Amino acid sequence: MTVTYTLEVSRARFWGFPKLLIRWKGSIYRLMYLEMTSFLALFYLIMTIYRWGLSEEYQKQLEKVALYCREFTLTIPITFVMGFYVTFVAGRWWQQYMNIPWPDRIALQVSAYVSGADERGRLMRRALVRYANLLAIFTFQSTSTVIKRRFPTIDHLLEAGLLTEEEKRTIENIHSPQGTWFVPAHWFCQLATIARKEGRIHDDLHLKSLIDEMCNFRGQCGMIWSYDWISVPLVYTQVVTIAVYSFFMACLFGRQYLLHADVAKGTDNILDYYVPIFTVFQFCFYVGWLKVAESMICPFGEDDDDFELNWIIDRNVQVSYLLADTLHLKHPRLTRDLFWDTVETDLPYTAATSNNRKAKDAFLGSTQAMNINLKQSEWEVDDMMPPIGEMDEERAEAGLSLNPKRASTIIEDDVEGADVDETSSVISCSSTGTEQLKLKKRGRLATLLLGSSRQTLFSKSGSKRSMFQRSTDASYPNLDTNSEVSDLDDVTGSSGGTGGTGAGSNLRVGTSLSQMVSVPPMVLEESDVDSTGERTLTQKEGLVLAARIKKLSRTEEMMEDEDCRMGIDSSQTPLCPRSSHDC
Repeated sequence: MTVTYTLEVSRARFWGFPKLLIRWKGSIYRLMYLEMTSFLALFYLIMTIYRWGLSEEYQKQLEKVALYCREFTLTIPITFVMGFYVTFVAGRWWQQYMNIPWPDRIALQVSAYVSGADERGRLMRRALVRYANLLAIFTFQSTSTVIKRRFPTIDHLLEAGLLTEEEKRTIENIHSPQGTWFVPAHWFCQLATIARKEGRIHDDLHLKSLIDEMCNFRGQCGMIWSYDWISVPLVYTQVVTIAVYSFFMACLFGRQYLLHADVAKGTDNILDYYVPIFTVFQFCFYVGWLKVAESMICPFGEDDDDFELNWIIDRNVQVSYLLADTLHLKHPRLTRDLFWDTVETDLPYTAATSNNRKAKDAFLGSTQAMNINLKQSEWEVDDMMPPIGEMDEERAEAGLSLNPKRASTIIEDDVEGADVDETSSVISCSSTGTEQLKLKKRGRLATLLLGSSRQTLFSKSGSKRSMFQRSTDASYPNLDTNSEVSDLDDVTGSSGGTGGTGAGSNLRVGTSLSQMVSVPPMVLEESDVDSTGERTLTQKEGLVLAARIKKLSRTEEMMEDEDCRMGIDSSQTPLCPRSSHDC
């Protein structure tokens, strides 16, 4: 019963859609011609009584009623109400179509998974697809008036060959207040399990896939059942119907031509039209809109545009038997295709489609035609790093400038201390010995900072104590960059300005490392090259470097305290670098 006109509108031409207006089956005229006839009959009846059946006094009274009805038609939001209602009904109509069960997937899996060319294998395959179709027919029998007329009872299904006598007795012996329409799904799953036990289904995954497909099929049948059970709320339908019919009841009086100009003053009552043309158009729009919703609210009925369930059932039974039984293990012999040794295929065109052949290249994306010039394709990187914390912002406000391109040296004492002979003799507890120990300590710090491993530092210092190992593990390997940068004020000096005199006042960003040991890539990552060709640190690396010096200085102080307590120095000399009262 579905009206198809796709071929007529396959091309958007001048006479494409207008020629559909002359069709009768499935048209709006067929749905509302009775309503239109009734409306015009009442309209002309009121016109006749008003013009020739009433006195002038009563005509004026009727004209007041007409003016009141005309104002009433302007207050009904009929377009708003109808728009929401038809949208809701149309969405529900399409969802019901999308849930119509089709057994093609089940039939394909049955043919592929259930093996056996003997009679029992064939019986199993045909029974499985028959149970799937029987489930759909039971569902439509309970929800569609068309299918109910075709199969009124279970005996009609037996006579149609969809049920056997034994299956009929089994269903009749099932006493369930919820019905028996879902029983064929249970039969399907049980028969598939038996086929697996007999080895006709070779893998549990195949059995699971088959049962999952049946569960999806049963879910679609359940959705059809639910749509039949849960209708559009009655109050919504009543509101829309009352709005439409009350609107046109008011139009029966409000759209009449009024004879007395004094009463009709201020209204568009100039032309005496005997046929209300635009009122008829309005009736077609609004009542036709309502009729569209009425025809779509139950798509399993007997209207012109309802779903063709009889054809669907016949088609499903035929296709499922064809796939699961007739075409089982049958396929063409494998041969080489025409394009066996060709990568790019060139399929021919007929004379009717020669104009559709395009010589253009394949579509590779809309941005393929964009041209980005060399200047716009360069990376844009900020030279100056924004302030990291509050202390850095204060320093920036005070005028402290860290230029990453400036080249200087690290603290001169650290560089000089790196050249101290670590194999020197015993260091006495004097000011000279203490100074030499500090120089040696700074040399070890520079070595550790610039990439030396902890084992190398241990061999140079000669310290095997766990105290140093724990402090080093706690400070250097898991060093937090954020905390390093936040401690920069303590290293570079807190006096502010560009000429700070703190402990790290000689530290400058962009330090040349060519005079020191070779720096691993982790230290010089993203560094710059100065005018002399030497690698220099960036601003961020200089900040991190200063923070590391501070933290490692704290570690050496802990080592020195441990040396004092144990009575040895860093070179295993049994002398304390401090005086006895300091220890």
